[in-house]
Amino acid sequence: MGKLRALFHPVMVFIGVQIAWIVLMAVWINWYLENNLAIKEFAQKIRPDLFTAEIQWLILFEGCFLMLLILAGFYVIFVYWNKQNRLNQMQSNFVASVSHELKSPLASIQLYLETLKYQDVSNEEGKDFVETMLSDTQRLSGLIDNILQSSKADPKSMALQFQPVNLGDFLSDVVKGHKRQFEEKKCSVDLKLEASPTLSLDKRALRMVFNNLVSNALRYSPAGSSLNIHLHKIGKYWEVDFEDRGIGFDKKDMKKIFRKFYRVQNKDTQNIEGAGLGLFISSEIIKNHKGRLKVSSPGRGRGSIFSVLLPVSREVEA
Repeated sequence: MGKLRALFHPVMVFIGVQIAWIVLMAVWINWYLENNLAIKEFAQKIRPDLFTAEIQWLILFEGCFLMLLILAGFYVIFVYWNKQNRLNQMQSNFVASVSHELKSPLASIQLYLETLKYQDVSNEEGKDFVETMLSDTQRLSGLIDNILQSSKADPKSMALQFQPVNLGDFLSDVVKGHKRQFEEKKCSVDLKLEASPTLSLDKRALRMVFNNLVSNALRYSPAGSSLNIHLHKIGKYWEVDFEDRGIGFDKKDMKKIFRKFYRVQNKDTQNIEGAGLGLFISSEIIKNHKGRLKVSSPGRGRGSIFSVLLPVSREVEA
């Protein structure tokens, strides 16, 4: 049954149609050339002017043109089917990922609340529980923000509210906000600021970008690794590099990493949570700041570098 289903898979059907089309075209041209003389002699007996050279080539051209139209129709149908199939697969993956992402922190919050309700805990334990629940609520809030941003018809038209932001201080504040996650993962962070420019930025949107990049670095890196964040100036851009020691990427993945819902699929990532929205939204936010978000990696297992480039033209006087 499985072999029969594979045989009638649309891809196999499309290949079969192409083979049939080529064979049909060859048979048609061969038949026409072989019978051209006989048809011409028959036509001359009826009407000498009925089968001129122009008409001969017109008949051959019409037959080939009709076959090409049939081929084009099959190709268009296949392209649209393939696109719809990818969208369905992405939707299925998205629903599964988001369901897990929503349930996991909610279950954690519920567990700690039930513990606080039914058991006596010390002040230190209570503070630790509250910190964990706050971290989970921040995770939920970030996921909801990502979903809301991605649900907009045109992410490029997202409304941004620009204000002067000291980039160095802002990065320091973002790193402090992930202090607990760094401690839990036993991950060290090195923040290097060559300067601290003040740029006209959307603070809330840029925080979402930096939070996504830091969270991804922690999520895709082994325990005990390090994260280097480097702010420096290159030409017409202020560049913020997030260099981790995580699982890295293949070249084929780096070309797709900023697509909506795209997630790297291999044995290293199959148990890592994520909805495939963070990098897509981050890229759109940086584009709206007239900047770029790029990624580089030496290869799988060798870490990666995500770079946020913000134009120097956005500098304002502090």
